[in-house]
Amino acid sequence: MKRSFKDDFNMLAMLLIPIGVAVNLVGFQVANVLKLPIFLDTIGTILIGVVAGPWVALLAGLITNLINAIFNPIYLPYALTSIAIGLGAGYLSKFGMFKQLGKVIISGIIITFIAVIVSAPITVLVFGGATGNTSAIITATFLAAGQELWTAVFSSSFITEVADKVVSVLIVYFIVKSMSDRYLSKMNYGELYMKRKQR
Repeated sequence: MKRSFKDDFNMLAMLLIPIGVAVNLVGFQVANVLKLPIFLDTIGTILIGVVAGPWVALLAGLITNLINAIFNPIYLPYALTSIAIGLGAGYLSKFGMFKQLGKVIISGIIITFIAVIVSAPITVLVFGGATGNTSAIITATFLAAGQELWTAVFSSSFITEVADKVVSVLIVYFIVKSMSDRYLSKMNYGELYMKRKQR
């Protein structure tokens, strides 16, 4: 299925962006209120990537971080992470990686690596290795155990990100499975997930 950048931004895809951003913000707040060790702030971005494509998801991720940065500027540099996650989810969807549960879990691990590769250098170079979230405690533990800063940050980022991203992709998988063929048929990548196509 060949799609151009322009094709991805149809009217329905554009309407999905505020919905995806809202899902991200609500997920993030729920995780904060419940003091969960995960973020749940990329569910909407991944969902948009799966059904609408990478470029639409990129924009949803960027907008989410820009809004979060209004309340806490620490989230601004991590817009790059959200952008990368959106692109990753969209391209994984393009290759059918959200069709079966096993592939979905693999996708979660791939998205984890994308998030860590982009966010860990930001954490070290911009924030000196700690941002005050859950991973900072893990980083401090690794540093106390004698690890170098970069190794400690990458290790702690992976530990916190893998749980978050696997949970997020599983939520997205079940949301997409619950969508009707009628709705999916209107999405850029929806035909990949239509029930009649999977028989």
